[in-house]
Amino acid sequence: MKPPEILYEELRHLVVEDPREARRLFHQLLDSGGPILDHFLGCISAPADGRLRQLVANAPRNQRDRERLVPHLIAWQEIETDEFTQRAIARALDGLDTRSTAETALALEVARLTTAIGREMAQRERLNRELEIAQEVQARLFPQHLPAVAGLDYCGHCRPAREVGGDYYDFLDLPGGRLGIAIGDVSGKGIGAALLMASLEASLRAQASVRHELAELMMQVNNLVYEASSENRYATLFYAEYDARSRLLSYVNAGHDAPVVLRKTVTGCDVVRLETGGPVIGLLRQSYQQESFPLEAGDRVVLFTDGVSESMNARGEEWGEDKLIQFAETCHGLSAFEEMTQILAAADAFAAGTSQHDDMTLVVLHVLS
Repeated sequence: MKPPEILYEELRHLVVEDPREARRLFHQLLDSGGPILDHFLGCISAPADGRLRQLVANAPRNQRDRERLVPHLIAWQEIETDEFTQRAIARALDGLDTRSTAETALALEVARLTTAIGREMAQRERLNRELEIAQEVQARLFPQHLPAVAGLDYCGHCRPAREVGGDYYDFLDLPGGRLGIAIGDVSGKGIGAALLMASLEASLRAQASVRHELAELMMQVNNLVYEASSENRYATLFYAEYDARSRLLSYVNAGHDAPVVLRKTVTGCDVVRLETGGPVIGLLRQSYQQESFPLEAGDRVVLFTDGVSESMNARGEEWGEDKLIQFAETCHGLSAFEEMTQILAAADAFAAGTSQHDDMTLVVLHVLS
């Protein structure tokens, strides 16, 4: 006799495709009796198993068959919603003394539920382990070391809202002492967003190694992501290249929250938004514009995702870009790492313990004198 799980799968299909063969096969199982029969009957617990329950209820050929099935039929009476199956079960139980078997049915149902709970817990444990692995893999996609760039102090950090997230940042070691800087935010959350984030990173790195015109680079990245993603998936992306020799920052902004350049002046701090570029990545085939901004000694560049600027407190209020920039203005004199840490701490302080609803990514660049 085949294992109960295989019999269950066979009969589940046969009861639809060939009811007579399904009935014959079940009679063989019924005649064999023993634990295999009980195990098989215990598998018939899903709402979609109504046809199988109806087959079993209509299968008894004699009093012995009916008595053999009574505990399961009683248990099914409590969960069955199909009218025809309910009638078949009632006919099979008609005239039988079910008082003693009701306790048996209860014990069977408890055992079935216990087994189902055990399976569910094992499944969740497996999924949790898979998420842990995905988290470890994604963490390796973020920069593991920072290329040395003359006259530049910089750092970045991503804090996912879940085990895995859709935020992205990267630093690329490019020829001629140039540094590639990327930050992005993929729509959605969870595994789907993380997969698109990995695709975005791979596409950008591949294009940055062969293309020098950033507008063309962004157009090709957009085309690659557009072809690889579903129509409801997209990403915002800011990509820049910093030339340490000229202190020139060239960039393209594809629908991302505009990074800010903070320049200390005698009277305070000038703020420049880096907005030039085009639409988000992955929705349509598009062309992009690039821009260059000459940085000076003492300039600071702050790049962020909306998980930072939209940190929310218990009253549903957002921290906002203006407050983020105002706070960043007060961080003059700190190292890039200290400034990044202080900004994230300020966002957390505003949230005041409210759970993080979105991935939070921050990149800070300081041009040294």
